Amino acid sequence: MDNKKNTNSRLFVEFWGNLKFWNIVLMTFAGLMFVVAMFAIGVSYSTYKTNRIPLVVKVSGDGAAQVVHQMAFKFPAGKGEIYYFTKSFIRELTGFNSFTVKTEVPRALNKMKPGYAAYWYQYIEKNKIVQNALKDDVDFRVTFKKIEITDQTTHHVVLRVILELDVISNLTGQIEATSHYMDKVILKRIPRSVNFPFGLEVVNFTETKL
Repeated sequence: MDNKKNTNSRLFVEFWGNLKFWNIVLMTFAGLMFVVAMFAIGVSYSTYKTNRIPLVVKVSGDGAAQVVHQMAFKFPAGKGEIYYFTKSFIRELTGFNSFTVKTEVPRALNKMKPGYAAYWYQYIEKNKIVQNALKDDVDFRVTFKKIEITDQTTHHVVLRVILELDVISNLTGQIEATSHYMDKVILKRIPRSVNFPFGLEVVNFTETKL
């Protein structure tokens, strides 16, 4: 039997060796995280510089510079914004599901004129729409077939929307019912602000089953 010791085995135990090793590993990891963080900050700043609303400098007739802040709030909503606002409102009010109904319905109410929102809030509470949606565990999926502006004035926009509404079970993923509706939405133009970036609010909404 060979009693010769293995020359590759450790001849001593360095009591703090493992701690020093892991300290180096953590310092290396921290350095890498710092580099990633700086890169993320650089990308964010670059994105901000690219997409931020520019500061507009208007020159008067005598050559004096006039700085105009928040120039984007000065223009009324265009056709694309009106369509997006209307679709978002309809999805939140009628196309919610059992998982998001508690957040989507308040968003729809926030898009309404305050007095009209109070009316709808009472209607939703009276008919237990939120409670029924949670109980049924379904997803109301909206598919827009057609949306058009039928009338428009300086202060109001009237839209007609044709849509398909599928009621889908969250348990099986199967369509339980399908309905078609024609919605009429009347919007009022209001001054743009941080709370109302589109400069629009819903003053009337009606839905007719086809």
